[in-house]
Amino acid sequence: MMIDTEPLMALPEHEQARLDALEQSVADGLRDFQRTGQALSEIRDNAFYRATHETFEAYLQDRWGFTLPQAGRLIEAADVARVLAPIGIQPQHERQARAMKAAARLVTDLEPEQQRVVARLVEAAAPEERDLPWEMAPDPAELRIMASVVRKLEPDSTVYHPDSGDEVPYQSLSVPQRFEVARTQAEQKTQAYREKQEAKAAAPQPEKVNWADWCLNHAQTLAPGQRLELVVERDGSGGARAQARIVDGNTGEVLAEGQGAPYLKKAVLNLVSEVKG
Repeated sequence: MMIDTEPLMALPEHEQARLDALEQSVADGLRDFQRTGQALSEIRDNAFYRATHETFEAYLQDRWGFTLPQAGRLIEAADVARVLAPIGIQPQHERQARAMKAAARLVTDLEPEQQRVVARLVEAAAPEERDLPWEMAPDPAELRIMASVVRKLEPDSTVYHPDSGDEVPYQSLSVPQRFEVARTQAEQKTQAYREKQEAKAAAPQPEKVNWADWCLNHAQTLAPGQRLELVVERDGSGGARAQARIVDGNTGEVLAEGQGAPYLKKAVLNLVSEVKG
């Protein structure tokens, strides 16, 4: 929603012309997160909003119907896309760009030559058949691996020669050989990451237990005279500590108990683990 506002202060002619151009970019590019984010960033950083509003937040709300967090996400995504463009990655929308935020931070810290190596690694890892530029982009975690590998390859690093297998200084290799070393290391670390993710996905998932429901349901399975107790007492430091246990009501014998915990849910789940063995 766009609302006309009375001028708050007159901008210099060149600033007003730039503001007009930026606002046109926002208006034309509302479906283009990068153009919109870049334009909003420049309006904010140069305080062009002061022509009609005292704050950037008020300007966003009145002029565009944006909240400050919404604009922040667009600006952040546009910054990420700007960093990724030189290495051949073109996010198609804000969500894709923001998923690459951590990787983009690593790429930003690289020297131009190192960034070119990352770009080659991205290209080498891309599928042969793809319809969209984004389809050549690696998983965000895998891009972080590529950038980390390249960053750690200092001139005096000792690496394995790609042909002989001998340990040699990285700086002694030719440019093609350096790339081969980077590619090999990135592929090895990427494969290890993928295997770890596959193992994690295949591992049995912990059972989700509603602790309150479990107490009521388990109480129905107790023998006559047994009871499930939740005891909350002060611990040695003066704080509260909870413990769940099953007690024989006739003898007072503790039949099962979980470790104490600072809150009820954890105390019951500790008893659940004890009961289930």
